[in-house]
Amino acid sequence: MDSAFQELLQDFLLEARERLDTVEGLLLSLGEIDDPAAALEQARRELHTLKGNSGMMGFAELQSLAHEMEDRIEELDLQTGDQPRVEGLLRGLDRFRRQLRREVAGDEAPDAAPTPALEAEASQELALGSVRVPFAELDGLVEMLAEVLMYRTRLTDATASTRRLVPGEDKAAAEAWDELEVVRMHLEQTLDSVQDRVLKLRMVPLQSLFRHLNRIVHDESTRENKRVRLQATGGETPLDKALLELASEALGHLVRNAVIHGIEPLERRQEAGKSEEGTIQLSAFVHAQEVHIQVEDDGGGIDREALRRVAERLGRTVETDQEVEAMLFEAGISTKAGADLSSGRGIGLSAVAEAVRRQGGRVEVSSSPGQGTRFLLRLPLSVSITRALLFRADQEEYAVPLGAVVESLRFSGGETLHGGKVYRWRDQVLPLLDLGQVLGTHNGHGSSDRRFAVVLEALGTYRVVTVDEITGIRDIVVKALDPILATPLEIAGSTILGDGRVIMILDPAALVAPETLGDIVGNEVAP
Repeated sequence: MDSAFQELLQDFLLEARERLDTVEGLLLSLGEIDDPAAALEQARRELHTLKGNSGMMGFAELQSLAHEMEDRIEELDLQTGDQPRVEGLLRGLDRFRRQLRREVAGDEAPDAAPTPALEAEASQELALGSVRVPFAELDGLVEMLAEVLMYRTRLTDATASTRRLVPGEDKAAAEAWDELEVVRMHLEQTLDSVQDRVLKLRMVPLQSLFRHLNRIVHDESTRENKRVRLQATGGETPLDKALLELASEALGHLVRNAVIHGIEPLERRQEAGKSEEGTIQLSAFVHAQEVHIQVEDDGGGIDREALRRVAERLGRTVETDQEVEAMLFEAGISTKAGADLSSGRGIGLSAVAEAVRRQGGRVEVSSSPGQGTRFLLRLPLSVSITRALLFRADQEEYAVPLGAVVESLRFSGGETLHGGKVYRWRDQVLPLLDLGQVLGTHNGHGSSDRRFAVVLEALGTYRVVTVDEITGIRDIVVKALDPILATPLEIAGSTILGDGRVIMILDPAALVAPETLGDIVGNEVAP
C-alpha cells in the first residue's frame, strides 16, 4: 500500500468515525430536543456523505450499509409524538464500525463480533482529531524528557555539593559559581516549560469518551426498562493518553452501575415523588495535578442493608457506612440476584478500583439514601512523570505520590488502643504504621525512634506512617517493575534519582489497606 493511499485512508477513517459518532449522538438526543426533524435531517446528510466517501474509497459494503441507514431514517415516524425507535439504526452504526475496521485491517473478523460502545483504540484516534503525530513518537519524546529530568536533578545535586568545595576567599571562583547558578536556574525554568508542553502533547480531551457513554446509557436503560438521561460537562478536560483506555473502562462500569443499580424503576421513583426520568451527571475537571471525574445519579442510593446481608453470608463483620461502601470495590460482591449481560457478578467495580490503583489513582464513593450516589474517579495528569514526597526509613529511601500525602509532621509518639497502634491527628485517631516493619527492613528499633510522621489518604481511608527523615519533594520519572520480580504489594514502581540511585515508589492504596494493618500488629509504639 503506497504512502499516498495510506494517508488518504487515515483521513477517511478519522472522518468516518467522527461522522458515525455525530449520527449516534443525534439519534440518542431525539427525545430531548425541540426539533427532532432537523436532527434526523442532519443525520441523513452525515450518512449520505459517508456513503459517497465509502464509494470513493472503493468500500462497496460500507457504501451499501450507509445507504441502508439512510433509508431507515426516511422511514422513522415523528408524527405520533412518541420518541422514535432508533435501535435498528444504532445496530446499523455498530455494523458499519465493525466493517470499517475490517476494511482498514484487511481481516475477516465475523460480523457478529462484539463491539463495546467504549473502545479504547477508537477513542484514542477520535480524541487525537487531525493531529498526525503517532503516539509512539510522543512516547519516545516523553522517555527522552524523563532522561533529561534525571540529569537535571543530578546536575543540581552535583552543583550544590561542588560549590561547598570552593574557597570562600576566591572571589573570581565565587563569581563564576554565581554565574553558573544563574544559568542552571534558567535551564531548570526552560526544562519545566518543555516538560509541560511535551506532556500536553500526550493529553487528549475526555469529550471523545463522553460521546460513547450516551450509547451505554441508552442501551442499558432500554434493557432495564428505565428512562435515564446523561448530562455531561467538562469534556474539554485533558487526560494522558496512556490513561485513556483505563478511563474508558472505568467510566463504562460506573455509568452501567448507575443505570442498573442506582436509578430506581419507574414505580419506585413515582412513589418517592421523583421525576420519571432518572439523571446521571458526569463531570470532569483538573484539581491539584489530578483529573477528577464524577459520576453522580439521582437514584435510591447504595443499599447498605443488602451489602450487610452479603457480608453476613460471607461471615464478615462491617460496622461503619464507609466499611459497607468499601465492599462495592471487592471482587464477587454484588446485590443483584442474577447475572446477565451487563452485571450481577460483582466484578465491574472491583476491576475499576484495581486498575485505577495500579495507575496511581483512586476511586471514592459517597451515597445518601433516597437521594443518589456519587463516584469520584481521581487519576494523575501524567503516568510517566509525577511529583512525589521522598523520605527515608532504615537507611532506605522511598517516594510516594504527593497527591496521596495529606501532611508530614514531626512524630510526637503514638498510643495503644484496643491492641492496635494509633496516632492522634486533628481530633482523629488514625492507625499507625511503621514503614520499616511494613517493608521488612526493621532494624531493631521501634516506631518511637522515628522522627517524622506522614499522613496518607487513599480510597477515603487515612493512615499515619512513621519514617526517619523527610528528604524533599521532586518530580520523578515512574518506571514500572518487571512482573517477574517478587515485590511487596506496597511497592508500585521505581524511579532513578539524580545521583543514579534507584528507589522504590510506594503504593498509597496498599499502605492504607486493612490487610497491611493486620500484618504488623506487633508494631512497637511508645504510649
